[in-house]
Formats: sequence, structure tokens, C-alpha cells
Amino acid sequence: MAHPPLVSPGPALTPAELSRYARQLTLPQIGMDGQRRLKASRVLVLGAGGLGSPILTSLAAAGVGTIGVVDSDTVEPSNLQRQTLFGTADVGRRKAEAAASALAELNPLVDVLALAVRVTSANVLALVADYDVIVDGTDNFETRYLAHDAAKLLGKPYVWGSVLRFDGQATVFWAAPPASLGQGVTVRDLFAEEPAADEGETCATAGVLGSICASIGSVMATETIKLLLGFGELLLGRLLVHDGLDATWREIRFGPAAHGAAPRERAAASSSPSSATPQTKGTPVTQPDASTAQPEPSVERLTPAQLKDLLDARARGEQNFVLVDVREPWERDIVAIEGSELIPMSQLLSDEAREKMPQDDRVILYCHHDGRSGQARDYMAQNGWSNISDLGGGVDAWVTEIEPDKARY
Repeated sequence: MAHPPLVSPGPALTPAELSRYARQLTLPQIGMDGQRRLKASRVLVLGAGGLGSPILTSLAAAGVGTIGVVDSDTVEPSNLQRQTLFGTADVGRRKAEAAASALAELNPLVDVLALAVRVTSANVLALVADYDVIVDGTDNFETRYLAHDAAKLLGKPYVWGSVLRFDGQATVFWAAPPASLGQGVTVRDLFAEEPAADEGETCATAGVLGSICASIGSVMATETIKLLLGFGELLLGRLLVHDGLDATWREIRFGPAAHGAAPRERAAASSSPSSATPQTKGTPVTQPDASTAQPEPSVERLTPAQLKDLLDARARGEQNFVLVDVREPWERDIVAIEGSELIPMSQLLSDEAREKMPQDDRVILYCHHDGRSGQARDYMAQNGWSNISDLGGGVDAWVTEIEPDKARY
């Protein structure tokens, strides 16, 4: 299915780049424009381990201009069996820094940023905001869900993969893709609830074959390049499942879960290699059951007239709420609603933001139209804000209906 490229072409290619990338420049899906798009692209890879190694080497070799490597761990001898970015001399080094060194040796024409930090609620939005695609090669449930939710909030595509023993899975999550791709899907459409940290097996306890990491990581790198350049059929709404023992690849299709659906009990792990849901890192594949749907708490979307009445009432001391502008500063310089606080999307989970809009306060969000504010509203409602709403049509509707003398953009 056709989809637009995520990135505009960057600067003209240098003679060194033309020589290095000659074999993929001949591909009609890439060519000169595609290579310039790769040059201008920014990809964040979470984890420099078994999956991160093939992902990072493939993206760097292909010429992705800026690659962020997030990993707070250090290289251990047991990593070397599958984490092929590293050598014996790297044992004891920070993985992010060792990976950056290896990738600079592989392709000095790209920029690699070593981010030796642990992903937390305080930094995840700032990490994700600067990149076009987020690629998840982690093995930590908390990090996976946290990073995915940040990507969802910021409208970023999220390439996901998982491996265990001889099995692997890969897919693409994108909450709000271009219209040509149809409905978006998120991690909770496939894995309905986040498991506890001590649930499930890991590579440390169950083992993994290194070549399975290479197979799944290569798929994830290919999906990333397809997203950046706008070609091919994405794994959006399709889970690709690999069984290394049987040498098979198969596909499981999935779609948006029913609103308010209660998560089904996670499937029990099967010992059969031919099981419909191989046990990999992350919860086994489940589909939410619409028959168990419970009413979803309503979240209010206000009209400009309703917001004006509330602002007037607040001015009289009859209402108390926080009006939050989730746009970027340059947008606010053009036009804003008086009496609002600026908290860009990438800062919503910061300590400063929480001080401005405590979870027990009433919070009203707005953006340019209402796409970003709607995503932020839903995300905040899932994360502790009990009285959250947004402005339908955003500041554009406000100016049209309430303050027509103000600028529009």
C-alpha cells in the first residue's frame, strides 16, 4: 500500500557517498532522492544488544544520517554470542559508546549519538521527539511500553521486534498513520496489558540463538527504511512470526482493539514449535475480546464557545482549571489563547509540567487543530489525570469562532 515518505531529501550526495551507496542507488525504490532522504533521516534505536546490533549496522551501512543509540548497560562476555557489534576488547565498556565507535568505523559518513541513559518517564518524550522513527530492540517490558506510549503521543512510527530461543516476531505500530495506510494500531492492540517485570522468560533464563536476532533485526531495519522512504508494504497491523527450528515465516494480522475492551488473560506458553503464538520476549500474542468490553470513561471535547464560557467563569472566580497549549513555541508566537500555559508535547511528562497541571486538577488541552491535543488527552487520561479534556478544532477553531481578528496559520 502506498505511503508518503517520512523525510524530505537532504543535501546533494558527495562523491564519497555516491561511491559507498552505489549498489542501493540502482534500486528504483531508493535512487538519488531516496538516498538523500536517508541522509536527512533521524532514527532512534532503543537497545544495542542482540536485536540492536543488526539493526544498527544495517541502518548505518545504508546511510541513515543520524542514529541515536540508547542503552545504559555495559558489555558482558555473555553478550558476544549474539551482540555482533562488540568484540572481546569491548567487555566492560558502555554499550552505547562501544556501538557508536563500531558504527563510526563501519560508516564515518553518518552521525551516531551514544545515549548511555536509562529510559524513564522523565526523559522518554525528549528522547523520542527528535527522531523520525523509533526502533525498539529492548528486552524490558517497562521500557517497551513507556517508549511506545511516547511515540504514540508524538505521532511517531514504532518498529518493534522480539526474540527468544529459536523464535522471533516483528511488526510496526503507528497510532495515527497517513490516511492511505488506513487505521493505526498500537502495542495494546496486540498485547493488551503490560506484564509485571518478573513475568515471562528472558534470553538470560531461556536462551536465544544469535542468528535469530540477526534475522529479526534485519526485518526491523528494512521496515525502518521503508517508512523513511515511503515504499513497500509495511508490517502495520501484521505480526511477522519466525520459527527458526522449522525454518518458517508466517503472518498474523491484527487491528485496533475494541474501545474499552478488557484484556483477555494472556495465553499460556506452549512447548510446541508450531504453536500459533511462539513464546518470545513480551507477552504472548493475544487479541482483545470485544465481548468483554466495558464502558469507557467519557473524555470531554469542548467547543470554542464552551471554552470561552469556562474562561469567563474562571475570570470571575467561578471555575478553576489549567488551560494548556501543547504546540511548539514557534506556533504560539503566531497565535495563542490568552490565559493558557505552554507545555509542548515533548515535555508533558516533565516535572515542570506536572507542577503546572497536577493530576487532580482539571486540565484542558489545545493544539493547532485537535490531533495532538486528542492524543495527549487520551494518554494523560490513561496515566492518572481524571479530569482531562481538549478543544475541538484547536486554536484554529477558536480564532474562527471567538477571536476572528487573530492570526491563523
